[in-house]
Amino acid sequence: MMRPSVSPESRDDTSSPAGQAQHGFAVEVGANCNTPRVTRAPRNVKYVIFTGNDLTQVVAYMEQLASAEDGWINLLARTAENDDRPTSLGFFALVGGSAIGVTMCTWIPGSHSRRKYTEPTLGITHVTGHRVFGELRLLGTPIPQNWVVDQDHPRRGLVVRVPSEEPQEHVLTWALDALAALSGPNAIEKWRAEIYMPLGQ
Repeated sequence: MMRPSVSPESRDDTSSPAGQAQHGFAVEVGANCNTPRVTRAPRNVKYVIFTGNDLTQVVAYMEQLASAEDGWINLLARTAENDDRPTSLGFFALVGGSAIGVTMCTWIPGSHSRRKYTEPTLGITHVTGHRVFGELRLLGTPIPQNWVVDQDHPRRGLVVRVPSEEPQEHVLTWALDALAALSGPNAIEKWRAEIYMPLGQ
């Protein structure tokens, strides 16, 4: 069941990964020459190194972001071959058509607008070079039947909508299982979460 993907820019331009995380610094905006410039503060970013046996801290951050309906979390595998440099990337990489050369998951909480409620989103970039819906099933990590696939693209990655009532621990567990399945043969020692906090927190 496929639906057009939704960019976070359409949800809140002040909190989108493209508008904030891509640049990593405050943004000055001005309507015209006579309008004073306003500097928007950059987001506070938390980094958590964790194992698959202890999801407590990351789940707590998911609950916090879900309550605020703002922010996002990047999840990456840590292997003996990679380093701990921040990605400075977010969900925009999935819908912008740019391959980032790394397998990464981005979770965005659900949010209300004046017109509708947008369900939480999970996006996975990968380097398989093909669609992964069927591959995940063959690898023993099928997408849950009540989740909606918005996108399954060889370059832009996988995007799914998650029902808001789904427990955060279940969402996180599936995301890590899917990342592990798509990450290739490298042994995953730990995981890294980059938590882009709600504005003002």
